[in-house]
Amino acid sequence: MYCTAPLSDQRWVTNSGGTRERRYVISTRLRIGADSWPIELTLTNRDEMGFRMLIGREAMRGRLIVDPNASYRAGKPRRKVKKSPKI
Repeated sequence: MYCTAPLSDQRWVTNSGGTRERRYVISTRLRIGADSWPIELTLTNRDEMGFRMLIGREAMRGRLIVDPNASYRAGKPRRKVKKSPKI
C-alpha cells in the first residue's frame, strides 16, 4: 500500500524496547465504527511486528475504554476478496 500525508512534525519517541528514535508525525482521522475524530500518528516501520498500527493513550483519551474480554465491538471487518490476475 502506498499513501501520502502532510508532515506535521518530527519527534523523539521511546519505542517499546526502550530505544529512542526520531519519528515523523502526521495528522489524520481515526474511524472506529460510526465514530471518527482527529489524531496524530508517529510513523515507523512495523514490518516485523505483529500489529500494523497501535492506537496510543492520547488518541483514545475520553473516547474509548479498553475491555480485554471483548472483541470486534464495532463489528467484524469484511474480508477482502483477492482478485486473480488477468492472463
